[in-house]
Amino acid sequence: MKKRLVKAIGLMMSAVLALGCTACGNSGGNAAAESEGTQEAVQAGKEAAKADANEAPGDEASAEKVTITLWSQFSDPNSTDGNYVAFYNALESIKTDMPNVEVIHEGTESESYKVKLKTAMAGNELPDVFFNWGAGTMKPYVDAELVLPLDEYMTDDVKGRILGGTLDNFIFDGKTYGYPYSVAVASLYVNTELFEQNNVKIPETYDELLEAVDAFSAAGITPISLGEKDLWPGLMIFGIHAIRMAGAEDFNAALNGTASFNTPELTEAARKVQELAARGGFGSSAMGTSEDDAVAAFKQGRAAMMFMGSWLNGDCEADDAAVKGKISVIKFPVIEGGKGSVDEFHGGSGETFLVSSSCEHPAEAAAVAQYICEKMSKDQYLAGSGMPAWEAEMGDTSGLNRLSQEIANLTADATGYVYWLDSLTGGSKADTIMNEIAKLIDGSVTPEDFCANLQTINE
Repeated sequence: MKKRLVKAIGLMMSAVLALGCTACGNSGGNAAAESEGTQEAVQAGKEAAKADANEAPGDEASAEKVTITLWSQFSDPNSTDGNYVAFYNALESIKTDMPNVEVIHEGTESESYKVKLKTAMAGNELPDVFFNWGAGTMKPYVDAELVLPLDEYMTDDVKGRILGGTLDNFIFDGKTYGYPYSVAVASLYVNTELFEQNNVKIPETYDELLEAVDAFSAAGITPISLGEKDLWPGLMIFGIHAIRMAGAEDFNAALNGTASFNTPELTEAARKVQELAARGGFGSSAMGTSEDDAVAAFKQGRAAMMFMGSWLNGDCEADDAAVKGKISVIKFPVIEGGKGSVDEFHGGSGETFLVSSSCEHPAEAAAVAQYICEKMSKDQYLAGSGMPAWEAEMGDTSGLNRLSQEIANLTADATGYVYWLDSLTGGSKADTIMNEIAKLIDGSVTPEDFCANLQTINE
């Protein structure tokens, strides 16, 4: 894919993200040679280091090395997840491309990372740069003035390379606090081999999805792999049902607090999720299964389907995946009587790296954040984990993850997006939604009470 095609993707994303997100693997190499954007970040870091060292512009060799602390949820450098691959590519190449900056990285597993951030935030002990989610998850940091606005470091040229709509979840009161790096979309992943072996039709309607669930359950195969022990996967299951029943616009309005969760459409979405769980749609132990184990089961061919974000692409096509070459992605089926369309999607742009407002070297920290995001944008796309958020020369894409190409085709006519529910709402609101969905799945709350309980976050 060449630059003009990526730019076309940007124009498409600008239109669809405006509808939905209202609040809301190649080796490292020398990124300076790959992109003029990362070169600007490199130069910005060098110039800032020179200023800090009070050196003349020609005395680059004598520049004092600046240390930038960095936290992320990318805890495993050996992971085949495309986002991990891209992050560690950037972390390695920054050593060469920004020699006057030493980045000290601490990676922590996702759920533990969230706890770590909350603790650091409470004690005002945040690192210089840290991974975080946008929209409601970012807002407490902005309100507490713990993160730095990046507008003074974002030149017009930099802004011009960022694809339209991808900054929306990082802007508060007209100030921009993060650079995007990916546009992730959730799809229904299907194991075509299992469907063929069991003579089951790949679902195009919701009724056909239920028929597939019953057929796989009868065959002793988990229909839809779900790791609800970690709570957040259930957000995606309910999210897509809500999008299909209420439509992206109305569901976004409820999540943003401008409309109610107590509607017939959202109550029916909750009922559908509960009924799907009760008929064995997620197997017999979803509540005790972690997300890692759910992904492993799908990779090993022990589950027929999985509804997950595009970061799953790398896992499905990894060399150690028993399902390599056997997975396809499809749009989640429409639900008869629902207001949503098959071209409305769960996802968007919302992961970034924030800069602490108390960091000692803000210019260098901002340059590091830009470098990582722009480098990751290209590499995570080439590694098959999502659409790029920056323009870039992609070079030879003949080896691009085929699932990424399928998702690009699926979303070509997208008409709306709803971003990840926990990131969109953030804090205690996200906790309430996650806990209520878990109770919905395990059958301990009625659909009516579920919607009433969600509505309390808007009161």
